[in-house]
Amino acid sequence: MILTHYYHQDEQPFQSLSFLTDAGALRVIASLQDRSGNVYRRFQDPEKYLINRRITEAWLRQKFIEKGGQPLTAYPHYFVMGRSTWIEEGFNSRFKMVQLSITDFPTAQISFTYPDSMISYWLQSQAGQDFYHPEYHGQVFNYSEICQIIDRFGVTDEKWRTIAVHKHDLFIEAQVWMSESLLLTPANQL
Repeated sequence: MILTHYYHQDEQPFQSLSFLTDAGALRVIASLQDRSGNVYRRFQDPEKYLINRRITEAWLRQKFIEKGGQPLTAYPHYFVMGRSTWIEEGFNSRFKMVQLSITDFPTAQISFTYPDSMISYWLQSQAGQDFYHPEYHGQVFNYSEICQIIDRFGVTDEKWRTIAVHKHDLFIEAQVWMSESLLLTPANQL
């Protein structure tokens, strides 16, 4: 299984707003607001985005620890399982990526959400909606659990384009709770 970390082609991989102060993160968000592409729409309300991100990451970390996870960092670095057409299109094809095998990581440092963690966290409040899937929305998974979910429901593929009940299932996100120095080697950058 391959994990992919996407980043803008003019930047370095593994840059994270999470490791910045709120003021520093808001300065970076302000510099990104004028970029085109769906991946930048999340920054339309910078303060709201940052609050929601902080809440989501605290939830992720807590739930992962409850499942036996052993995060080495306060915040994760984000990957997707396989590749994501939605992200690639969202960067207007102006992206680079780092791809690593899941076997490159101890499973105690990887958690998963299906879909994106911020969307999955929000979906907890959408029970009763036709697009809400309680088996995997609003859940944090360890490696063995996400394998069971994939066996049962499959991967996200392109269903989000045409099937309304899967409109939020854009990709399976992997959160890697390790320092970027442990992740980044020149051979992994594409």
